Amino acid sequence: MELKRILGNDNRQAMEEVVRMYGPDALVVSGHKVNGKFELIVAVDIEADPALIDVPDEELAMDEPKAPQAKAADTSFKELLHGQEEPTLSANSSSSYDSARAKEIVELFREEIQVLKREIQETRKASAWHMQMANPKTLTIWQKALMDHPMPNRLRTLLIDSLADIGEPDQAEAQLHAILNEGLTSATELPEDISGVHAFFGPSGSGKTTLIGKLARMAADRFNPEQIAVISYADQKIGAWNQIQLMASQWGVQCYRVNSPDMLKTVLREVADFECVLVDTSGVDIAQHHAEVSQYASEALIHLVVATEISRSSTDRLFKEGLAWDSVNVTKLDESNDAWILLDALLQQPDIQLWLQSESSQVNRPAKLINTAKWIASIIKSVVTETTENRLDHQPDGDDRQDNESVSTLEFLTGLRASRSGDTDEQQEPAF
Repeated sequence: MELKRILGNDNRQAMEEVVRMYGPDALVVSGHKVNGKFELIVAVDIEADPALIDVPDEELAMDEPKAPQAKAADTSFKELLHGQEEPTLSANSSSSYDSARAKEIVELFREEIQVLKREIQETRKASAWHMQMANPKTLTIWQKALMDHPMPNRLRTLLIDSLADIGEPDQAEAQLHAILNEGLTSATELPEDISGVHAFFGPSGSGKTTLIGKLARMAADRFNPEQIAVISYADQKIGAWNQIQLMASQWGVQCYRVNSPDMLKTVLREVADFECVLVDTSGVDIAQHHAEVSQYASEALIHLVVATEISRSSTDRLFKEGLAWDSVNVTKLDESNDAWILLDALLQQPDIQLWLQSESSQVNRPAKLINTAKWIASIIKSVVTETTENRLDHQPDGDDRQDNESVSTLEFLTGLRASRSGDTDEQQEPAF
């Protein structure tokens, strides 16, 4: 084998260049920044050179058409990396992943349309109730804010109805905190104490691999890194395996790539004595992979990883019957606090525990336990903040008067009289 040096503007561009030049099976040895660019060191096979083979010329001429050495060099590294039972990633597998991902996107779009239809029906059913609350004088500040903020109609109706007899804003806010916190349950196991087998599922882009990298780093600080394993299961997305290799080499932990249930069972048997095993899964065919991992790794804890902002159709799919989760982990909290759709789904699953939160995509920043009270406070704060910003954005700069249009005498006297009738003695200018 020989080492190749690849440069890119960032890690992603360098990974794409590695896959383009040497294929997805290239082994990433290390990566770091050099002079403002990202450098990757990749190990590739050396093609056999007939001139370096110490054999007579006649034998070389006889063996050259067969080229046994070249064939061995072409397959040895792949067999070592994947094993005999595991097929290598090819163009067909990549296209099949893209096809599966495209079908899932279309299915999610259809489900989202159905969700919108149900939302419209729920809105029509609640129209009579909204007409009773339509009088602005009967609405409190929090009720107005909740009506203006985008959230599931079912949750909005519940919250507004709970504030019907509360007029003080502070009491209303405390009531919201009490209702939302009462419906959530959080786990108490610290991420620093993680051990055993853990499998993580979630949509593509939810941050599963990043969270696993953080947990692997925290486990490496506690245990021997050689007793920690990260398994990539059925994830054929370009760059996913390279990312796991890079993180594993950085923390000194073991990593395995598995594409079939039988191979998963074999690898889990090999790492049965390890202190911590983390399984990363694909973002497509979640239900199928959930069933396979539950069957072949019955001792594993099954975790769901979702981003703060998630669609209603995704929550309906992830929290449907048949998919049991030992915990729910929330990522990308630093990007948005608008998590009403996710919160509505969690309130309907009282048996599910919230476990970890990830506020950054940087692997060196550790994961933390979810502070439900703090998380709920940030979500509630987004309601008032966004409502205030929307009112300021829609507030007219004046009375839409033309620049060259003068103020009439009646308007001047009206503004002067209004300014004199104020409760304070502070001098005010008439409103033009």
